[in-house]
Amino acid sequence: MTACKAPVLVVGAGPTGLAAALTLARNNVPVRIIEKEPQHRCGQRGIGIQPRTFEVFHFLRVPEIHECATFIPLLQEHNRGSLEPLNTFPMAPYMEPTPAIPYYNCKLMGQPVLEAIMSEHLAQLGCTVELGTRLVSFTQDERSVRVKVVKHRDDVDEEEVEEDIEVAYLIGADGAKGITRKQLRLTFLGTTREDNFMVIGDIRLDTKGLDRDMSLALLQPDVAGYVRFFTSRNISLDDGLHIDRIALRPTDELGKDGWQFMMRGRPTDLQGLVHDEEALVKCIGDFVGLGDDVKVKAVLWVSDFSVEQRCMAQRPAPLDSP
Repeated sequence: MTACKAPVLVVGAGPTGLAAALTLARNNVPVRIIEKEPQHRCGQRGIGIQPRTFEVFHFLRVPEIHECATFIPLLQEHNRGSLEPLNTFPMAPYMEPTPAIPYYNCKLMGQPVLEAIMSEHLAQLGCTVELGTRLVSFTQDERSVRVKVVKHRDDVDEEEVEEDIEVAYLIGADGAKGITRKQLRLTFLGTTREDNFMVIGDIRLDTKGLDRDMSLALLQPDVAGYVRFFTSRNISLDDGLHIDRIALRPTDELGKDGWQFMMRGRPTDLQGLVHDEEALVKCIGDFVGLGDDVKVKAVLWVSDFSVEQRCMAQRPAPLDSP
């Protein structure tokens, strides 16, 4: 067992884990942070950053996040097959910052850029993210936490090297599906909101007449009203698929032809698209309805998202037979 020089081990190098590690490092607490993935994750993922979160980044002395994040663009509502806007409106009104409230507005930044900025600040404090290092197990008592991790080494024929370490504290930031929650036997009781299922992703588009200065939302001709994030509308396409809405958001973080898309609909209609790129590309093209004027060139990343209502609780330990 090796006593770790850093008294705190953070498991998971997403925004939560990076914020925890950076908070400790800023307060002169040695910390070690591991991430099981061999490379930093791709995908814009959750892009909205709230004003209170900017306050946290301010206290962590990471001004680049607020400086580099972009304001929410205007939304445009369109009929399927037409670039003529039915309506143009802001998602949220712009509020002028004041000395008392310097962070007044929500802004947008993709998770890869956010993590890169935070990782750079962490490295400046002498702590680097250990990629390709996963938590295997841990035990704890009133004095310390004993942890087993496995490091993936690309330089030694894909070899994995085990390491046993002892730390004072372990912070689990590896998500609801991570091993930390499972080792602690914490259940995740609750339900999934079937009416709020989305497929999200990053794509490259070949476009004609599509203004990158705005976020575009495209709807069927028979759907009236404004585009809103929480509306629920079932729209029938020629192949029988039902989709509530598709939104396209331009983002230069993916390049000059990069867009983030969001599709909302019933899980039974959309779940298969995550694993079928051909069907996904066809669905986007059919729904936009502009033929070769708006054409998917590449799918960079895709995932699904649903609203969860859950409560964490600890399960009793299993009873062994005598």
